[in-house]
Amino acid sequence: MFASFYFSGIISVCKKNTFAILFSFVLIPACIYSQDITGDIEGQITDDKGKSISGVNFYLLSTSLQGSRGTASNDKGYFRFISLPVGEYTVKISAVGFSVLNIENVIVQLGKTTNLGEIVLKKQAISLPEITVSGKKPIIDPVSTTYGGNINSVDFQQLPIDRNYRNMITLLPQVNTSYYGDEANIGGATGSENKYFVDGVEVTDPFVGKDATNLPYNFIKEIEVKSGGYNVDSRSALGGLINVITYSGSNEFHGSVFGFYTSNQLSENGKLSSSDVTHGDFSNYDIGFGLGGPVILDKLWFYAAYNPTFNRRDVEVPNFGTYVDQTLTHSFALKLNWRVSDDLNFIFTTTGDPTQQDAVGNGIVATPTTLVNPDPYLKNITQGGVNYSLNGTYIISENISLQGSVSRVDRHDTGEPSTEKGYEALFVNQVNDVWSGGVGGGWDSFRHSVIGKISGTFLLNKHILNAGLEYKTNGVTDKYDWHNINAFDTIYYEYIGNGLTEIQNRIPSVFIQDSWRVFEKLNLTAGIRWDGHYIVDSNGELLQTISVPLQPRIGIVYLLDDDNTQRIYGSFGRFQQEYGLHPSGYFSNHRSEYEIHFFRDPRINNTGGDTVRNIQQHILNPEINNLQAQYYDEFSIGYERSIGWNIKAGVQGVFRTLREAIEDVWFPEEETYRFGNPGSGILSEWPKPRRDYNALIVTIERSGDEHFNFLASYVLSRDYGNYEGLFSTYNYNESFPNANVTFDELVTSRVNATGLVPNDRTHVFKFSGYYNFSIGLITGFSFIAQSGTPLSEFDFTGHSIKFVSPRGSAGRTPTIWDLNARIMYNLDFLSNWHSKLILDLFHIASQEKPVDINQVKYLFGFEYQYYGQVYRYQPSMSVRLGMEVSF
Repeated sequence: MFASFYFSGIISVCKKNTFAILFSFVLIPACIYSQDITGDIEGQITDDKGKSISGVNFYLLSTSLQGSRGTASNDKGYFRFISLPVGEYTVKISAVGFSVLNIENVIVQLGKTTNLGEIVLKKQAISLPEITVSGKKPIIDPVSTTYGGNINSVDFQQLPIDRNYRNMITLLPQVNTSYYGDEANIGGATGSENKYFVDGVEVTDPFVGKDATNLPYNFIKEIEVKSGGYNVDSRSALGGLINVITYSGSNEFHGSVFGFYTSNQLSENGKLSSSDVTHGDFSNYDIGFGLGGPVILDKLWFYAAYNPTFNRRDVEVPNFGTYVDQTLTHSFALKLNWRVSDDLNFIFTTTGDPTQQDAVGNGIVATPTTLVNPDPYLKNITQGGVNYSLNGTYIISENISLQGSVSRVDRHDTGEPSTEKGYEALFVNQVNDVWSGGVGGGWDSFRHSVIGKISGTFLLNKHILNAGLEYKTNGVTDKYDWHNINAFDTIYYEYIGNGLTEIQNRIPSVFIQDSWRVFEKLNLTAGIRWDGHYIVDSNGELLQTISVPLQPRIGIVYLLDDDNTQRIYGSFGRFQQEYGLHPSGYFSNHRSEYEIHFFRDPRINNTGGDTVRNIQQHILNPEINNLQAQYYDEFSIGYERSIGWNIKAGVQGVFRTLREAIEDVWFPEEETYRFGNPGSGILSEWPKPRRDYNALIVTIERSGDEHFNFLASYVLSRDYGNYEGLFSTYNYNESFPNANVTFDELVTSRVNATGLVPNDRTHVFKFSGYYNFSIGLITGFSFIAQSGTPLSEFDFTGHSIKFVSPRGSAGRTPTIWDLNARIMYNLDFLSNWHSKLILDLFHIASQEKPVDINQVKYLFGFEYQYYGQVYRYQPSMSVRLGMEVSF
């Protein structure tokens, strides 16, 4: 009855006006908090004879918490605090006839449950002082089967890391740096298969899925990476979920000022590959601040931060000398925490990263031999956006709380010529590699996402029920044009394209989950999630329904001892990812793309083209019956234990298999592309997409020590199949989702197409840590050693590629290692001010080995002269200087 009510309700909701839905969310006083930005504390209370005590009072105090929170133990002695802000807590425990106990330094992590285990209260025959103990220890989560990892600001501020949080996560196991241009790869997937969240708001670009709002680490309190095994209340992805929490205010003013600088004078000259434009001097610097504090003590807090980043480099334009490429990014964050009452709290957050670039050489795949005019190199580019969210929680009783959120993400990306001549067609003479004309096209794209979510958590004896609904809509207004002419001796190929697409998708969701403490040492979690997926035009007319399978998630945790120092855990889950809006041309009739063949230069006379081929039919494609969503199934099992008070070790096996994908293919008889599920429906003749990822993960972590902390991991994995993912490395590293070139033609998709996919790295070892000396000196370091990626040999046929030998069997890129270090010295002249001088050393003694190699052995059946040419090398050694002052 409950499920039936929610399913029927949400289906009707998807047909309503989005604004009305979100407005109704705001009117519900129970709304506005998402558990994606919190953690929990639990435990059991007994007397010194091991008997459970009910009615014991528990109070939480923390600089992260407005006021205090209280609860009481049940008849089994259990207690639990849910939806707690991330931070460090003191737990105050009192009961009549017992000594008061304070547990300090209790750490609450993002998305984790901190288990205090069995707490013993001593009976008080006479008046005794309060007893204080430390609760700092490695967290053995008795509930969650989510795997991945967390990094908090205490740790990552000591490490040599990129300013970009999206690259920081590569310190964690199963998260690998991609040298193909799609940033971090998680669990054998591509970078376009990740989802990014900031303060509970999904900030992933809904158009291509590769980009997301970028913030410097100085704004960030903690990062959580969910590689898999997560619960039904989390929107899923084919890769991983990256969740970031920014700082909040408190009852005391606190803040920081920071600045960083690097330039070519602090860097080695790296090797230039065929895809690199030649550059000379460069400088990168940014200066920013963050400030937080009270507006009204324990009632209203604020946090505000701003960080402009300036990047400048000299780029050599062939035959025309040096031009300046410069980028300005405005990163900012604003957060207000409002405690309306003891039971009702709100959080308003806005973040953003609008960026402007005077670009030189952007998008140049290979440097031309001769350039007649500089205009093809010169563009003006804008990107980035602004995000808004309102979150909150309403605690009805000790056992019932309601959470919700409403958010909006706006992004505007443009690219246009920076000169008048740049609007002309790009002309390339393929015989002598001479370029002239303009940049060959431009784009103007608005993207937005709106999400509303309501959920409730109910504590029922040994059960924790979580149920809710979510509604998301993505929208894109995309305008583009391109015009290129290629000359082959006396034959000219003219390519013309332009279009305007206005499209949305609407995604209602329902989820319900039960976490059952079967007995003291065994916890069982079972839940199910349903997502709808509807593609509509700008008028709200339904264009395509995508069938999303039910997504069951099951987890089990068994504690092996009474001290909660060991656990065995396992999970099964089904995870899907929404269909991106970049292939939206299939739902638009305002576009045209042509290829025209001439036997004379069409710039002089464009009449009488001998061949006209319609590359893409500019008509609305009919709805595809029973189009299935892209998803995978996953099994995992692991063992974890604490060693002493501050070391945690674990081993885990992960088995992940792709069940369905959506791809476009070329229909030669219709001279157009069509999309669907390969292996079924209109694409039933095509092979079924396959990607199997298996991994063994070993980790050891030391945390909470005064001097030395570290994280070490080793991952042994295999990534095998005929489908690499939503990002294509075989087609010049294109970030066009659902357009995998290996499926474009029926014949070639069956030839040698199954094997090791590009993200396969057999061995990856990582070690990161820091040592805090007593003299104010801190040294941090990170080391990564990893196998190369598999190489293939293929023939580019025009619409597709044909593997000459079995996929991934043509060797590998070299094994590489990377070493980075941070040296930081504290200059504490004043008691309340903390100053740090920072020296970062990146890619120490870099070998600059090839990491991306041209695998096109044949071009239209003829030997390709650039086969084996290096597209990218490892970065060269560089130095960054910085200073941070905090109070």
